[in-house]
Amino acid sequence: MIGASRARIATTYTQAADTLDSLPFWHLFGRRTVERLGLMPGARVLDLCCGSGASALPAAEAVGPSGAVLGVDLTEALVAQAREKAAARGLHHAAFQCAPVESLSFPPGSFDAIVSVFGLFFIEDMAALLARAWEWLAPGGVLAITTWGEEVLAPGETLFWDAVRAEHPSTETSSHAARLDTPEKLARVFEDAGIWPLDITRDSWEMPLESPEAFWPVIMGTSNRAAYEALPPDARMRVRARVTEALRGVRGTRMEVLYALARRG
Repeated sequence: MIGASRARIATTYTQAADTLDSLPFWHLFGRRTVERLGLMPGARVLDLCCGSGASALPAAEAVGPSGAVLGVDLTEALVAQAREKAAARGLHHAAFQCAPVESLSFPPGSFDAIVSVFGLFFIEDMAALLARAWEWLAPGGVLAITTWGEEVLAPGETLFWDAVRAEHPSTETSSHAARLDTPEKLARVFEDAGIWPLDITRDSWEMPLESPEAFWPVIMGTSNRAAYEALPPDARMRVRARVTEALRGVRGTRMEVLYALARRG
């Protein structure tokens, strides 16, 4: 079951890799997560579920060449993008590895900061991973998790799922992100991992839309891509047309995130 889930996630984000990096919110919230860490030159950073580097690359810029950043992700296509961007920016102290983050093992005190941006909710045993990550932190190190809140890519994502269900009513629409979409859920998983105290704050942003068609990359560059690709070609055309029509007059895509931060004593 776990392997099948990993395979689905990797397939989904391999499909989305051609569009994902062009979406500004990945980079916005990745950088905002890193800004909250107060990283110093020379710090050692681990980025779990690093994607194409939206948080790992800003972390590498912050710690400088005397520091080190390791990004790990399940999707080779995204890891390859992160490597290419790091090389292009001269961030040779940033390394990227394709692997399930649950398989990682490091000595205690290996990192000064560990982050995961929009990734923890994909992990089956979230608390177990957090507990292990906590042990990898040096004294004074920080563990930071960023998740989606209850409003995600609104209103377009809801319109998309309405259109998909109109084509195939039995389509599974549950979201991994819903596992951590409130402060209470997020605090509970940290508590289950034995990590406290914890600071949780909200953030939000609205991505401008110049036209209804400008929303479509959001579907193609996120986990929604899997449901779209699973449709027959004619159904894809109807879904896209229905969503585009429903978005007439809509000028933005709203989204809320939650930042959780805990510092090891």
